[in-house]
Amino acid sequence: MRRARVWQVVVAGAGLVMGVAGFVLWLRGAQSPGLAGEWTGSAGTEPVFPVAMELSDEDSALRWGAGLRCSGRLNPTRSRLVFTLDRVKGEGCVAGMLRVFPTRELDQVAIKMTRQGDTDITYSGTLSRHS
Repeated sequence: MRRARVWQVVVAGAGLVMGVAGFVLWLRGAQSPGLAGEWTGSAGTEPVFPVAMELSDEDSALRWGAGLRCSGRLNPTRSRLVFTLDRVKGEGCVAGMLRVFPTRELDQVAIKMTRQGDTDITYSGTLSRHS
């Protein structure tokens, strides 16, 4: 019987570690409640303003700005983490694209909003889901 070379043991060990890590991440994703629910938080830099997001299978919406004066409908894209924002109501409020980024906390997400026709991020923030 041949002795295993050091590089073979290292490669096998790395493969085992990657397999276990992948399995743990898969289990965590299976336990995750998804994005459905009501999310609130804040965004912007100066001034900071409140944001409220409601995601569901039927209707999803976003409200933002001082007194939550802006509102619009969120439409999912192919990516379950990117939404188009249309049917916007409120003075000075514009349509755009909302990107949602998971954080280490299951009931917290980061958001980045881009105005329609723009490529730069208009504002970003953090939202938390409330049970």
